[in-house]
Amino acid sequence: MAALRERFGGVRMLRASGRYLEAPFASVQLMTVAGVGLLFFGLLMSASTTISASLHTTGAAMWTQLVREVEFLALSVPLFWVAVRMSPPVYRRMAYPFLGLAVIAMVGVLLPGIGASINGAHRWIQLGPLTVQPSEFAKLAILLWGADLLARKQSLGTLTSARHVLVPLVPGFVGMITLVMLEPDLGTTLCFALVLLALLWMVGLPLRYFLAMLAVMAAAMTLLAVTEPYRLQRLTTFMHPFAHKQDAGFHTVQGLYALSSGGFFGVGLGQGTSKYGWVPNANTDYVFAVVGEELGLLGALVVLGLFALFTYAGIRIALRSTDPFVRLVSSGAAIWIAGQALINVGYVTALLPVTGIPLPFISNGGTSLVLTCGVLGMLISFARHEPAAVRAAQRAAAKGTTARWVRWLRLGCPRMVRPSVRKSRPLKTAALQSRPARPESRRTRPESRPSRQGRPGSEPVAAQTGRSPAARTGRSPAARTGRSPAARTGRSPAAQRSRAGRSDVGLRPTGTESIGRRGR
Repeated sequence: MAALRERFGGVRMLRASGRYLEAPFASVQLMTVAGVGLLFFGLLMSASTTISASLHTTGAAMWTQLVREVEFLALSVPLFWVAVRMSPPVYRRMAYPFLGLAVIAMVGVLLPGIGASINGAHRWIQLGPLTVQPSEFAKLAILLWGADLLARKQSLGTLTSARHVLVPLVPGFVGMITLVMLEPDLGTTLCFALVLLALLWMVGLPLRYFLAMLAVMAAAMTLLAVTEPYRLQRLTTFMHPFAHKQDAGFHTVQGLYALSSGGFFGVGLGQGTSKYGWVPNANTDYVFAVVGEELGLLGALVVLGLFALFTYAGIRIALRSTDPFVRLVSSGAAIWIAGQALINVGYVTALLPVTGIPLPFISNGGTSLVLTCGVLGMLISFARHEPAAVRAAQRAAAKGTTARWVRWLRLGCPRMVRPSVRKSRPLKTAALQSRPARPESRRTRPESRPSRQGRPGSEPVAAQTGRSPAARTGRSPAARTGRSPAARTGRSPAAQRSRAGRSDVGLRPTGTESIGRRGR
């Protein structure tokens, strides 16, 4: 009886969760919980590692790191509010200006007197007391640009071949990656590659082209890794870090020691010892090792669960939206953040080579914090503009029952975002498609005339004369033209219908609505 009760209890729970996920504002709530939870963990880890950072990394006062993190968080809150208020068309209009500013800043980093050099890398710009890393903002800028480019091509009907998808999208990414590698920064290059792969996958690039792009990217990353001695050393010590635990494998070995010493519940927040000179970059790249030591396996699983929830909410927003731009940006941002977190956790746990990618939301860094708060606000704005959410918000506004937090934050009532549909331009490949059939003579289509029942001579021509048009002329329409329709087009009618109804590339299906299909 108890087993039967437990089984029915699980069924009721599943039904309740299903009803919750069908709620109009479920995406907003899920994304908010995931983002705020990750930001909370970031503040905890910043407070925990501030003393060790002052002793072994920055050399500043004891609470400098925590104070600076709070300052950047104070700057991020207004940005988050503005990002939530902005509608998807505003994000689309700012794609090109944002990309232009990002390119200018990336070039400025490489110029003497503008870019700041830290540990031999030129990745930052010093703006008074603040240090800004332009490559972080360039990730969001090129995501918006790529999504707008593909959405415009989708509305114009030009996504008919792989060439229209790859050009100028891939050259634009290559140019931005070139600027990043001049700093140099292989970790940020991997993030750009993740954004590009996410866009190509979501737009429906044929599988053979997608695999070819993946192979080219893998070869390029391998070439970039082996051209620098320290990167090559990381690759060679990846499989056996304990054989080089005093030099090249020191980071990996100490990260594993920190994770293993935490146990299930951890040693307590702030009580870890590995951050004091043992785990390098404990406040940035290896902050997940500190999470595992102080909060244990339970805390590490909670962090991973929040990242999984963030990814699910981002993909959910993409699937429930009707705007191609929103679908591409939402899925691209979710895959980018999730991929960056996966790479960071991978090299901390010795499953991947060390790349130096920070953990989003949690690693210490002002520019990264501001960017992730902006991305979080953008995704929440997209969730508020889901069709079901817009209809529910408009009904609540008409009844005067708008939620208090919406009124307090002055977010306003979202409006329905309808994708722009433009008339397709004629393509060069149109000559290869089937031509429209030549209209037949009016004499051979008596059914197209208006009915004249009750009038003399309203019978068809064949009934009046007793002969069909072909019998009167002695030749069939194909014989009069000398060629059949299949001979004129060079293909059979079945082949014409197959070609006319086929699209090589298109946005992936969302829900039950199929917008495009994968090509051959």
